[in-house]
This record gives sequence, structure tokens and C-alpha cells, in this order.
Amino acid sequence: MKNQNKVYQEVAEECSQYCPCGCDHSVKNVSTGDDAKAPSCLNCKHFSVSEQHCQLDLYDQIVTNL
Repeated sequence: MKNQNKVYQEVAEECSQYCPCGCDHSVKNVSTGDDAKAPSCLNCKHFSVSEQHCQLDLYDQIVTNL
């Protein structure tokens, strides 16, 4: 079984609506190699960390296709 943080990263990399908190909407899904800046559901503005839920209901659809 995969580490949940790795799954969040893989989902964010595949998500067409991924938007990091504080993003300027000019660059999407760019990984710098720095885990803090790597795409992840945990740093997407559409993901509620407290509820562990994508507000756009895209997580389940994407994770099923991974």
C-alpha cells in the first residue's frame, strides 16, 4: 500500500484543477524537486485538510485511475 502523502502527490500531478495555495494561476503542476513545493492535494486550495476531502469531488475519480 502506498504512503498517503505519495497518493496525494500523484493525484495532484494528474488533477486538471490543482491550484496550490497562494498560486498565481500562471503555472500549474510544476515540480521543483522540493517536497514542500511539489504538487499535492495537501497544498491545493480545493482540498480541505481537516476534512480530508476535495471540495470539487475530483480525488476519488483521479485516484481510481492511477
